[in-house]
Amino acid sequence: MLIKKMVVLISVVALLALTYSTDSHARYTKRAGKWESTFQFVNSQSTNTNGEGGSSIDIDSDLGWGFTLGYNINPHVLVNFEFSSLTPRYDAIVVEDNILNTNHNIKHKMDLYQSQFNVVYHFMTEQFTPFVQAGLGWSYMDSNIASGPPGAVCWWDPWWGYTCSGYQNTFNETRLSYNLAAGVRYELNNGMFFRASYQQNWIDLSRADTLDLGTVHIEIGSIF
Repeated sequence: MLIKKMVVLISVVALLALTYSTDSHARYTKRAGKWESTFQFVNSQSTNTNGEGGSSIDIDSDLGWGFTLGYNINPHVLVNFEFSSLTPRYDAIVVEDNILNTNHNIKHKMDLYQSQFNVVYHFMTEQFTPFVQAGLGWSYMDSNIASGPPGAVCWWDPWWGYTCSGYQNTFNETRLSYNLAAGVRYELNNGMFFRASYQQNWIDLSRADTLDLGTVHIEIGSIF
């Protein structure tokens, strides 16, 4: 289903590229050889995955944010770094390892941070262009569930004297992740531009099936 969704989306983007007018009135981009950055509004789609011993997790949709910083090698090819932050609610089923096979239901909110290095290909050299993207990086997931008793660190402060601060370890992990995306881009004459895209992310979890996470990105950016 996910592969079919990406094939359909990429086909639509390719169709836009083929049907877009390239007459003498087309406005050509000036992004080649320049840096750019964007601020993102990110909408993640609900998803789920199965873990070891019959455990599972359902993750709700969420609104988050992100940013990119990249360099346009030429009018067609952009390489960038992308970061996004989400805090979706989740519903997890935890299975005890005993003969009773007792299940526990946990409802909480997680922190999900994604860092990706992407290669973006723009089909057109005009200010409006469809594009596709592929990327690789890592994802940090924090369950916000305590993994042990709380602790404290103390030190001498030159202003406040002897100071202590508490902390709480939680279940978390950093894993390899990768993505494919497709969308459209439109540039203004003043260097500002807008992008809209759908991105499919895959997070390679250590003790569960690969997590498939779809995200919609709306971005405002600047070329400099």
